[in-house]
Amino acid sequence: MLLLPVLLLAGAVFATATVERHAAEHSSAQRDAAQGMLTAMLDQETGARGYFQTRDPEFLEPWYKGAADFEHELARSASLAGSDRSLRRELAEQRSLAASWHALGAADIERLRRTGVGPTIERALRRKSVMDRFRAVNSPFQTQIGDQGRSHLIGASWLDAGVAAALALAMAIGALLLLRRATRRAAARLREQAELRELLQASETEAESRTLLLRHIERALPQAQAAILNRNNSDDRLEPLLSPGAEDGLLAPVCGEQLRPRSCLAVRLSRPFDRVQGREALMRCEICGKVQADTACEPLLVGGRVIGSVLVARTRRIHQRERGELRNAVVQAAPIVANQRNLALAEQRAASDALTGLPNRRSAEEALHRMAAHAGRSLTPLAAVLLDLDHFKRINDLHGHDQGDQALAVVGQVLTAALRASDFAARYGGEEFLVLLPETSRDGALTLAEKLRAAIEQAVVPGVGGLSASLGVAVYPEDAIETDQLVRQADRALYLAKNRGRNRVESAADDEHEASDGDAAPRSLSEAREVQERLAGPA
Repeated sequence: MLLLPVLLLAGAVFATATVERHAAEHSSAQRDAAQGMLTAMLDQETGARGYFQTRDPEFLEPWYKGAADFEHELARSASLAGSDRSLRRELAEQRSLAASWHALGAADIERLRRTGVGPTIERALRRKSVMDRFRAVNSPFQTQIGDQGRSHLIGASWLDAGVAAALALAMAIGALLLLRRATRRAAARLREQAELRELLQASETEAESRTLLLRHIERALPQAQAAILNRNNSDDRLEPLLSPGAEDGLLAPVCGEQLRPRSCLAVRLSRPFDRVQGREALMRCEICGKVQADTACEPLLVGGRVIGSVLVARTRRIHQRERGELRNAVVQAAPIVANQRNLALAEQRAASDALTGLPNRRSAEEALHRMAAHAGRSLTPLAAVLLDLDHFKRINDLHGHDQGDQALAVVGQVLTAALRASDFAARYGGEEFLVLLPETSRDGALTLAEKLRAAIEQAVVPGVGGLSASLGVAVYPEDAIETDQLVRQADRALYLAKNRGRNRVESAADDEHEASDGDAAPRSLSEAREVQERLAGPA
């Protein structure tokens, strides 16, 4: 007789738990789909913004992927909404807003692709307005889904109370409380994942995204320490970024090490690699093997390419659920980090000279204006040194342009090695280099210019031999108070060095403008080159 009530109680508890589980799964799936629509919209915005800023078609990949993901999540939301008119009405509104926003973005992308003209501020504001309206609808939509999910759970709880006998009341209440606790944990995890997605989409730099990822992982895995092993642009080194306090903790062996990509098995195998203390795998990871704790390592995979990994260590066991949360976070962060890295690399390449590795002329002009403004505010001198290789055309004519390029690269190395951290050097054009020396007097500039001249004279280019350079020095505000005038004065001093035999340093203060042809004679190297080009004479 006692067996039947027990079986009825067990059946009632099982049936109720099944109803609640289905309700929770259904609600969770609805929330995921709704959040997925928002994430897909933000992915499209990220791709469009990157394309508008760099005009690089690679940034359109998240645009197209986001559009496909949105249609998928919209269809899933419609299926999960069933016959609920309220949810379907709000889904229709979100579909309409998304279509309007996508049409605006697609038109701007097509216009940029055809004409090279980016979107206007008005168009950008229109897209932002539509996106804000979409988010304003999506947020209460998710709230409504959560309310319905809770309602379903409450209904299931009342069903359990009606079916269960008085004898099983305490057991039913306990089971309900445990289930609610699990539901709250699941909801909390979903909120944390949604928060991470939103903040990653709003982050502006790769460093900010990596910091957000580390904080999220340490919140999701209590008492754990995390590090991101970032693969550098040359693909020959892993650069560790550790969470605060981890430098002296479990991951201390990772600090200060020369880490190679092949040293990390997650990077090497392009898959997760977990390690449990006392249970060594067939192949030992050179990085994880030094950590005295259980570890889980997830590769940062983007388009089949591994750009690094995320290493987590904890003295107690890392459970499978926590490994899943780690994997989800890494999957969300990887494409965003990759896009931000590509954008930063594109900006760096646009501002530098590929041959010498120095900043280019555009960067030099920006630095000159910035440093001159600082010198004016601080009432300190700013010295400009214009450097020009002697007989560079002869090097190209006799030895070829490849050897000429090597000579320029050698000069770039000399400048990089000889200057202070506060100094600035750039390839100003052709065989000309501009050096800016903040808080440097004329005497100091002449001393450094002579040091550079001697270093270039001692440098050797294979197949060419020695080099020499002429240098002109001008100082703000003694020689000029405008940036363009300062460079012209340095150019005139450089021309004076050329006229006086090359391979020497001259100052703008020594330029007495002794031209035998009077005012018609060139007064700077740039003017002399123009005359030579007109006369078709040798350089």
